[in-house]
Amino acid sequence: MGVEEAQGGDGKLKEDTEGGGGGEKLSVPTSVPFTKLLSYADAVDWILIALGTLGSVVHGMAQPVGYLLLGKALNSFGSNIGDVNLMVDALYKVVPFVWYMAIA
Repeated sequence: MGVEEAQGGDGKLKEDTEGGGGGEKLSVPTSVPFTKLLSYADAVDWILIALGTLGSVVHGMAQPVGYLLLGKALNSFGSNIGDVNLMVDALYKVVPFVWYMAIA
């Protein structure tokens, strides 16, 4: 018996009368809307929600920033192909940003 079958139209639990259980009550909890779920959150929960949201934003930005840094590194190779010293100097300008991204 699924959750939909165990709940009546009013969200209350039905009694399980199948299989000779003697009318045992089925202990299937009713579902609550998402907004009602958030109403039970205390201050610690809201802080954790905010930190999780911030972490997901930073994690989502990692790939585009990585591609941006890769593009800058490749540009430093391509624009200074004739002079190795200028190429290394241009790469040294990109390397700290790669470290910042690796730390973050």
